[in-house]
Amino acid sequence: MSDSPKPFNSGYQNPKGSGDNVSYDGPSVSSQGAGYIQSGGNRANMTNPAAEHSYVPNPENPFPVAGNNQQYPNGKGDHSTVHNKPEHLSACGVTALVLGIVGTVLSFIPIINNLAAVLGVIGLVLGIIGLIGVFRGKKRGKALTIAGTILSVVAIVVTLAMQSATGKAIDSASKGLSSSSSQTQSSGKQNSKQTKPATGKQDTEGDLSNAHVKIASVIRSSNDYNNAQTVLVTYQWTNKTDKNQAFQTLLNAKAFQNGQELDTAIYSQPPQGYDAQSGLSQLQPNAQGTATIGYVLKDDSPVTVEVSDLFAVNSNAKVTHVYNL
Repeated sequence: MSDSPKPFNSGYQNPKGSGDNVSYDGPSVSSQGAGYIQSGGNRANMTNPAAEHSYVPNPENPFPVAGNNQQYPNGKGDHSTVHNKPEHLSACGVTALVLGIVGTVLSFIPIINNLAAVLGVIGLVLGIIGLIGVFRGKKRGKALTIAGTILSVVAIVVTLAMQSATGKAIDSASKGLSSSSSQTQSSGKQNSKQTKPATGKQDTEGDLSNAHVKIASVIRSSNDYNNAQTVLVTYQWTNKTDKNQAFQTLLNAKAFQNGQELDTAIYSQPPQGYDAQSGLSQLQPNAQGTATIGYVLKDDSPVTVEVSDLFAVNSNAKVTHVYNL
C-alpha cells in the first residue's frame, strides 16, 4: 500500500470485518481534509460518540482530518461569534424610573410641583442615557428604562398643566376680588354721601347719625301729678341702624326755657295723645314710629326743643326749633 492519502467513502467498514456501515452522531467539525485517511493507517476515532472530538458526519465530507480537533462554538457548522448577554442592570434606567414615579406623584400638588418638574427633567436625561446603553447591548433593563423615561415626561407635562391652571385660577380670583372691592368702595362712597349726617343745627327736621327725626308738634297739655303746667312734644323718627332700637335709647330729646332745661313731666292722668311707653318701644331697621314726651313749664316764655344723638362721637348735629306757646 502506498503512503499517499486515499479517498474514503461515506460509509465506514466495521473493524471486525463484518462489512456493516456505521453512522455517527455528534457536533459538526471543520471539513478541511475530510474524506481521507492519514498515512500509516491511523484513522480518526469515530466509533465512540463520547470521544474527545466526536462530530456529526457531513454527507459530502464525512470524516475530519486526524488531529484537527476544532469544534464550532455555536453548533451551526460555522465560525459565527457568540455574544454573551449583559450582566448589569442599567443604573440610569433605574434612577429615571424612581425620579419619574416621584415626579409624577408630586406634579399634582401646587407649589411643590416645581420640584416635580426638576425631577422630571433629570429623569428624562438619565432615561435617554439609559436607553442608549440598553439598545447598544451594554446594559439590561429595557422595559424599566422606557417606563422611567415616559414617567419623567408625564411629570413635566402634568406640572406645566397644573401650574397653568393654578395661575388662571389665581388671576380669576384676583380679578373677582378687585371687582368686588371696587364695587364695595363705590357703594360705600354712595352710601356715605346718602347717609352722611348733616352738621350743626337743622330746623324742625333732619338726619342724625343713627336716625332721621322730625319735631311733629309742640302743644300745651294738662298739668302733671304736681299740678304744674306742661308742654307735650311729639317726635316722628326713623331707625337708620341695622338693629332694633328705641327712641330714648338712641336719641337725646330736650326742651329749654330761657336757656334752662325743662324736667320731664309725670302725669297722674295721661293727657290725650300721650303714650308713656312710646319712647321705649323699639323699631326695626328703617322702620318709622312716633314718640311723645311731656315737659314741665317754668313760665310762658318760648320753648326751644332739641334732638341729638345719645351716643355721638365728634358730631354736633341736632334738630331744633323754637316754639311760642
